[in-house]
Amino acid sequence: MISYNQVFLEMERQLTAAKKTEDEREMREALAAIRSLCEVALGGQSRNDEKVIPKMLTSQPVQPIQSLEAKPMEEEGANGGSIFDF
Repeated sequence: MISYNQVFLEMERQLTAAKKTEDEREMREALAAIRSLCEVALGGQSRNDEKVIPKMLTSQPVQPIQSLEAKPMEEEGANGGSIFDF
C-alpha cells in the first residue's frame, strides 16, 4: 500500500504544477490527478474496513411479444388486386 506521505508529496507536486501553468488544459489535468490521489488515499482505507457483498441479479420474466401480422380486411365484393377496386 502507498503511504499517505507519498500521496501528499505527489498532491503537492501536482498542485504546484497547476498553479504555475497558464494552460487551462494542463491545470485541469493536474487537478484531476489530485482528485484521483484523494480517491486512492480514501479508497484504500475504506476498502480494508468494508466488506463487499455482491447482489444477486434477478431478471424479470420476459413476456412474448405478439407480432402484428398484416392481414387485409376482407369484405364480400369489395376486395380486389388494386386499392381502387371497390
